[in-house]
Amino acid sequence: MLAKWWWRFKTEKEGLWRRTIWAIHHRSRAWNDIPVKISVAGPWKSIYSVRQSLLDASIDLYQDITAEEESVKKCSVADRCVLGSHGPSFSWAWARPVLGSDAENQLQMLSVMLQGFAVSAGNDVWKWRHEPDGKFSVSSIKKLLSTVNRINPKRVFEWNNWVPKKVGIVAWRAEMERLPTKCALARRSIPVQNNTCVFCGDYEKTCEHIFVSCQFVQTIWQNLAVWCGIPPIIAFGINDILTVHESSSGSRKIRKVIHAIVLVTFWSMWKSRNDAVFRQINPSATRNLDEIKSVAYLWVKSRAKVAALTWEDWSRFNLGILR
Repeated sequence: MLAKWWWRFKTEKEGLWRRTIWAIHHRSRAWNDIPVKISVAGPWKSIYSVRQSLLDASIDLYQDITAEEESVKKCSVADRCVLGSHGPSFSWAWARPVLGSDAENQLQMLSVMLQGFAVSAGNDVWKWRHEPDGKFSVSSIKKLLSTVNRINPKRVFEWNNWVPKKVGIVAWRAEMERLPTKCALARRSIPVQNNTCVFCGDYEKTCEHIFVSCQFVQTIWQNLAVWCGIPPIIAFGINDILTVHESSSGSRKIRKVIHAIVLVTFWSMWKSRNDAVFRQINPSATRNLDEIKSVAYLWVKSRAKVAALTWEDWSRFNLGILR
């Protein structure tokens, strides 16, 4: 948002705020297209300082906001440029025809820099070089900043629109070890009276134990594998569970159904675990399996828009209607 003021300062030439900033910060002996006096406190000093922060992301506001053509005071480039057989040459109209040695050297350097430079007719236009249309936007600079020092994960979590977002979030957080398990709460210095798993009585170490290693949960996964007609699930981590549908031999829609069932299972197991911890409801594998099948049926039937899918076919996992 601060960088946008750089763009506005260059493009809103007649704005009162722009003329005010120029009057306060411009110095006649040191011209700068974005003037600033460090000794003058105020928000404009902070706006100017954002350039240094963006340099760390390889974004230079001086270089990235460029002019399509150059202008010299009130004359146009066309007034000084002559197109010849060897390209453009410049015809200067100096107020003082005799230049000093320093001015001569600078003029020669300028001439070398302008060799091969192509000019076109039209008014001067500022352009943001990171967009094809040359228009600056906050979203454009946010997109550039989002890629700085960012490590792309080896695997991106796969969402499934056949189940509610709240269901997928449980598996997503479990994969990142971001669920408030007993051990996670203990690491945050939150007192926990009992660190054992409510399902198997073993030590609840991580999300991996709750959803993969626990004997109670393994029973759930193997029953679902038999029901879905897929090979027994052998998992060493949460990622193995979340990708089990990829090895299915069924159609794309069948694989999506299996993936939806996996996500519903994560949600159901976490809800059952919380019921046992906070409501003292004893976990039951049979009750969990019934909940997973019934809830997944209602969501898939509604969200996949297969009104003809019956409970009898779903119970037998006869999903020919989805092939």
